[in-house]
Amino acid sequence: MTKFFEVEERDGAARIGKLLLDKNIKTPFAVDSARLAADPDYPIQNAGTLWTFKPDDSEEIKSAVSEIKKRGDVAGNKQLFILPRAQFTLTYPNADDAKRTRKIREAVLEANILKKIPLAGMIRPTPASSKHFERETDVEENVDIGISNDDDNCDCCSSDSAKITTPGVVSSENLGYDVYILEGAGTFEEDAIGFFNAFLDIKNRIPYDSALWLPNLATPENVAVLVWLGADIFDTTRAVVAAYNDLYMTTAGTFYLEDLAELPCRCTACTGKSAKDLREMEKSERARLLEMHNVGALEAELSLVREKIRANLLREYVEGQCRTKTWLTGLLRLYDRTAAGDSMSGRDGYAEQNAPTFRRETMYATTSESQNRAEIVRFANRVVENYEAPNKEILIIFPCSMKKPYSISNSHQRFIQTIERNRKYVNEIIITSPIGLVPRELELTYPAAHYDTTVTGHWDLEERAWVGGLLESYLIKNKDRYKHIIAHVEGPYREICEAVSEKLNISMIFTGKKSLASQESLKNLRMALDDIVNASVPAGSGKEWVDADGNVKKQKLKPTLLKRGPNDEKLDQAHAIIRYQFGRIGDALFSEKTVVKGNFPKFQIFDQNEQLATLVPQFGQFAISIAAAEKIIQSPDYAGQYTVRIDNFLPKGSLLAPGIIDADENIRVGDDVIILGENVIGVGKAKMSGLDMKTATKGVAVLPRHTKWIVEPEK
Repeated sequence: MTKFFEVEERDGAARIGKLLLDKNIKTPFAVDSARLAADPDYPIQNAGTLWTFKPDDSEEIKSAVSEIKKRGDVAGNKQLFILPRAQFTLTYPNADDAKRTRKIREAVLEANILKKIPLAGMIRPTPASSKHFERETDVEENVDIGISNDDDNCDCCSSDSAKITTPGVVSSENLGYDVYILEGAGTFEEDAIGFFNAFLDIKNRIPYDSALWLPNLATPENVAVLVWLGADIFDTTRAVVAAYNDLYMTTAGTFYLEDLAELPCRCTACTGKSAKDLREMEKSERARLLEMHNVGALEAELSLVREKIRANLLREYVEGQCRTKTWLTGLLRLYDRTAAGDSMSGRDGYAEQNAPTFRRETMYATTSESQNRAEIVRFANRVVENYEAPNKEILIIFPCSMKKPYSISNSHQRFIQTIERNRKYVNEIIITSPIGLVPRELELTYPAAHYDTTVTGHWDLEERAWVGGLLESYLIKNKDRYKHIIAHVEGPYREICEAVSEKLNISMIFTGKKSLASQESLKNLRMALDDIVNASVPAGSGKEWVDADGNVKKQKLKPTLLKRGPNDEKLDQAHAIIRYQFGRIGDALFSEKTVVKGNFPKFQIFDQNEQLATLVPQFGQFAISIAAAEKIIQSPDYAGQYTVRIDNFLPKGSLLAPGIIDADENIRVGDDVIILGENVIGVGKAKMSGLDMKTATKGVAVLPRHTKWIVEPEK
């Protein structure tokens, strides 16, 4: 449990937090390394600087911890104290470190300062983190991070708000530190795989609501990527050391001063000076000015990163910023590998877990990495796994459009008008990069209507493989559903469809001729669809009858193709969105009594006169009612999905993390969730992922929309 750090805003794994000190500090933040060592009034204090190595250093540790307690007891003095530690290295023996860590922990408990004074402690990556986390939890590893197996009665493990941790994963949450310092972080520069493995190992072991400090690593060019991964605190060490080595730092890279013809900055240190002016200065003065510039560049970049987090646009910035160093590009790609639950990452789904279910801002897909974003991978997986196509026998494949949602674009308006008279027989799928496949029913659901991408007319091999693979999976799943497939596509779209058609030995009718919205192409589409529909009409004629004037009339036979009427199509669209959100348990909201009222996109689902859900047009998902929650929990497929369990109280206002007993780990930020207590039921919007709800001890977890007592308590 942490007490002095709280997460306020999130953008993926990146977050803006607050260290609750005398002077609150907003993170991401760079610690002033010089003041940390020399200024007793600085908000962060190093309590272990003078600690030396001895065969038995217990007394030194106790002395340092006593000094922390003494300073922390001063009225109004709330500083973050770094606990005594060894050094920034990974080389000393595990056994010695285990003993040292245990002594520090014992001294902290004896002094009774845990959760009373803001504390920062060192944490080391486990040895197995370099082996892609293929490890078993054992006693030695527990001791290594300061958790022994005989501490069942220790003060820091007896909190009523102790959270459940991921099974099989070593957890340091019982240490209760507000900040964890990744030991040896600076040694991982340029080693993307080593750093990422160590980083995820640490994130696995520390509480959600504690800050992670990466010492001796931050530069203006790399800090945005490190924040995107989930780091919170840095320091100015690299910037200061660089200054004394005549290195000039920028967000675009670090330059030797001797190589610069001019200074690409207009900060106080650089204004009115040239690169030549700096080179001709005395060493001490030059270092002072370079330090001012380097530190200023780092702090300016952190300010920009915080603004990007607030705007939910950090990912777009990082996709460009990671190009400054190859290892940064590697970090982003390794991070994205966890979007689909990469078993080599050690934390399956880390990126997916941190990705919200929707953003209010446009997603700009402008690089090859965009295709691997967790939100895109999630959408593609849910379309293949959760989406149930309407009961129709004709599939038409359309290309995407620049305007979103697609159906309001000029091209799709023409497509729809062309097939209108037979549309009741047709299921429509849009193929697009980077989203993949978008069923017409889901075209408003995030991110299908919320992205913009670069259009060049050229698709690279990765794009073709991605979209083609999804189309292939979809057609395999629905191989017995469709009797006819029309592909109204051209260019790369057509090439993808042709490749899938040949591979699966599925016949497709291609109707496009260069411009898909041209009269010729639209005529081909209309005629192809008419031919299919007309061919389904039984041969011969129907019954005969004589009208009032004595004329013999013959019944016109109708096509035998499966079709859906206007009301059915409303139900199909609502069902598809609910299925996308909740999976199979969402089927519980649909029965013979279910109706959808309103015009798209202002749908409301009713069971007779009882409202179950309302479609939110901004992100194309439903907000459910308590009546819907009651139906879902009665589903035979329900096993706690999208449910947050609380004690027996009725939430008023925000539901905070300490009030949560358990939560479905598949919950993501933005999901509609069910709130359940012993005699309480409610619905609301998740503000944390389910796993974070289980480990966090501060912050808003859910924003309840409706709550009620199942059984009214006695007054």
